[in-house]
Amino acid sequence: MGDPSSSAATFGGGWIFGGNLRPLCESAAEFSGYDFDDSDWQAIENALPGTDVEKPGGWYGYPLSGRVPLTLLVADDPGSSVVFVRITGEPDDRTRARIKAALHLFGRYTVR
Repeated sequence: MGDPSSSAATFGGGWIFGGNLRPLCESAAEFSGYDFDDSDWQAIENALPGTDVEKPGGWYGYPLSGRVPLTLLVADDPGSSVVFVRITGEPDDRTRARIKAALHLFGRYTVR
Protein backbone atom coordinates (compact mmCIF):
# COMPACT_ATOMS: atom_id res chain seq x y z
CA MET A 1 0.00 0.00 0.00
CA GLY A 2 1.23 3.51 -0.71
CA ASP A 3 2.20 6.22 1.71
CA PRO A 4 -0.96 6.92 3.75
CA SER A 5 0.18 10.40 4.67
CA SER A 6 -0.78 11.48 1.18
CA SER A 7 -4.42 10.58 1.78
CA ALA A 8 -6.78 13.47 2.41
CA ALA A 9 -8.81 11.14 4.65
CA THR A 10 -5.94 10.50 7.11
CA PHE A 11 -7.03 11.97 10.42
CA GLY A 12 -4.75 10.40 13.00
CA GLY A 13 -1.36 8.90 13.21
CA GLY A 14 2.14 8.79 14.56
CA TRP A 15 4.19 6.19 16.32
CA ILE A 16 3.23 3.95 19.22
CA PHE A 17 5.19 1.39 21.20
CA GLY A 18 5.13 -1.92 19.34
CA GLY A 19 3.67 -3.77 22.31
CA ASN A 20 0.67 -1.44 22.21
CA LEU A 21 -0.34 -2.27 18.64
CA ARG A 22 -2.95 -4.89 19.49
CA PRO A 23 -4.60 -2.74 22.20
CA LEU A 24 -4.68 0.16 19.72
CA CYS A 25 -6.25 -2.04 17.04
CA GLU A 26 -8.85 -3.30 19.51
CA SER A 27 -9.60 0.24 20.72
CA ALA A 28 -9.94 1.72 17.23
CA ALA A 29 -12.19 -1.17 16.24
CA GLU A 30 -14.39 -0.71 19.29
CA PHE A 31 -14.68 3.03 18.66
CA SER A 32 -15.71 2.33 15.06
CA GLY A 33 -18.19 -0.42 15.94
CA TYR A 34 -16.12 -3.23 14.41
CA ASP A 35 -15.89 -6.64 16.12
CA PHE A 36 -12.10 -7.16 16.17
CA ASP A 37 -11.04 -10.73 16.96
CA ASP A 38 -8.00 -13.00 16.92
CA SER A 39 -8.17 -13.53 13.14
CA ASP A 40 -8.04 -9.76 12.59
CA TRP A 41 -5.04 -9.50 14.88
CA GLN A 42 -3.33 -12.43 13.18
CA ALA A 43 -3.65 -10.71 9.78
CA ILE A 44 -2.05 -7.52 11.09
CA GLU A 45 0.61 -9.33 13.12
CA ASN A 46 1.61 -11.48 10.13
CA ALA A 47 1.78 -8.48 7.76
CA LEU A 48 3.80 -6.22 10.06
CA PRO A 49 7.25 -7.81 9.50
CA GLY A 50 6.93 -7.09 5.75
CA THR A 51 6.37 -3.37 6.33
CA ASP A 52 8.88 -0.55 6.68
CA VAL A 53 8.05 3.07 7.40
CA GLU A 54 11.13 4.19 5.43
CA LYS A 55 10.23 2.40 2.19
CA PRO A 56 7.75 3.54 -0.47
CA GLY A 57 4.75 1.25 -0.30
CA GLY A 58 5.96 -0.01 3.07
CA TRP A 59 2.61 0.29 4.85
CA TYR A 60 -0.08 -2.35 5.42
CA GLY A 61 -3.74 -1.32 5.41
CA TYR A 62 -6.46 -3.19 7.29
CA PRO A 63 -10.14 -2.24 7.02
CA LEU A 64 -12.27 -1.84 10.13
CA SER A 65 -15.71 -2.17 8.57
CA GLY A 66 -17.87 -1.10 11.49
CA ARG A 67 -20.64 1.47 11.70
CA VAL A 68 -17.86 4.05 11.16
CA PRO A 69 -15.68 2.53 8.40
CA LEU A 70 -11.99 3.15 8.96
CA THR A 71 -8.72 1.81 7.61
CA LEU A 72 -5.87 1.13 9.96
CA LEU A 73 -2.44 1.47 8.34
CA VAL A 74 0.68 0.16 10.05
CA ALA A 75 4.39 0.21 9.26
CA ASP A 76 7.29 -1.23 11.21
CA ASP A 77 10.32 0.86 12.10
CA PRO A 78 13.03 -1.82 11.90
CA GLY A 79 15.60 -1.62 14.65
CA SER A 80 13.33 0.28 17.02
CA SER A 81 10.58 -0.63 19.46
CA VAL A 82 7.91 1.46 17.76
CA VAL A 83 5.31 0.96 15.04
CA PHE A 84 3.96 3.78 12.92
CA VAL A 85 0.18 3.97 12.61
CA ARG A 86 -2.21 6.02 10.49
CA ILE A 87 -5.98 5.86 10.47
CA THR A 88 -8.08 6.94 7.53
CA GLY A 89 -11.79 7.43 7.13
CA GLU A 90 -14.42 10.01 7.88
CA PRO A 91 -15.42 9.48 11.51
CA ASP A 92 -17.76 11.61 13.52
CA ASP A 93 -16.15 14.06 15.97
CA ARG A 94 -16.54 11.74 18.98
CA THR A 95 -14.91 8.76 17.24
CA ARG A 96 -12.12 10.97 15.91
CA ALA A 97 -11.39 12.36 19.39
CA ARG A 98 -11.38 8.90 20.98
CA ILE A 99 -8.95 7.51 18.41
CA LYS A 100 -6.64 10.51 18.66
CA ALA A 101 -6.60 10.11 22.45
CA ALA A 102 -5.78 6.40 22.12
CA LEU A 103 -2.91 7.18 19.71
CA HIS A 104 -1.58 9.74 22.15
CA LEU A 105 -1.70 7.34 25.11
CA PHE A 106 -0.27 4.31 23.28
CA GLY A 107 2.62 6.46 22.07
CA ARG A 108 3.54 7.60 25.55
CA TYR A 109 2.80 4.69 27.89
CA THR A 110 3.28 0.94 27.72
CA VAL A 111 0.08 -1.01 28.27
CA ARG A 112 0.42 -4.11 30.43
